[in-house]
Amino acid sequence: MTEHQASPGWQFSAAGLTLPQEDRDYPEWHQGRAHYGVWLIDADVGAVRERIVQAQAHLVPWLVDSPRQPHITLFVCGFIADVAEHGDDFTPAMLAAQQAALQALQLKPFTLHIGAIDSFDSAVFLRVSDPGNGLALLRHALGQGTREIRQSAYVPHLTVGLYQAAFDTDLVAQRLASLQWQAPITLQVERIHFARYQAQVLGGPLEPLLSHALR
Repeated sequence: MTEHQASPGWQFSAAGLTLPQEDRDYPEWHQGRAHYGVWLIDADVGAVRERIVQAQAHLVPWLVDSPRQPHITLFVCGFIADVAEHGDDFTPAMLAAQQAALQALQLKPFTLHIGAIDSFDSAVFLRVSDPGNGLALLRHALGQGTREIRQSAYVPHLTVGLYQAAFDTDLVAQRLASLQWQAPITLQVERIHFARYQAQVLGGPLEPLLSHALR
């Protein structure tokens, strides 16, 4: 490392500054399309909510006050559309292929561990570890139906909040390092959900459309 020392042990880039969320609806991204689809794991349980609230309180006033229900993103599908007209459209045929692959996988319920605080340039998150490799198996099955819409490598995580301005990552790292917990939270995964959110509503609610039970 040269000027900035925050990167080791964190998911910060070498840029040295956090990436703020802009208060707009990103028309160049959605291009007028209404809904975006993702597969996720519901993590809205008491112990997780409590840890998120503790982290958010510790990081005031750095984060945007726009909480979304606790979840772990599993696979990013794209804009929901009847017919694929753009490279990031997601059709019913793609969803059906994913469902068939999930049925063929026959994955049993598995356990995740939600642990320490960490951060990307754009968001603070809780680390998620997958000792049974369940996430990788599910992601492989979902990838049989479509190419995932992703700009960087998949890192399982649970978002705490987005940054409201460009902050020095060295200072942020020091603040994050002072917030650590003794033990991880155990989360039993018994089903996964396909959900959508309104593309033109920043931080809008997730609406589950269907679920797949692990057996």
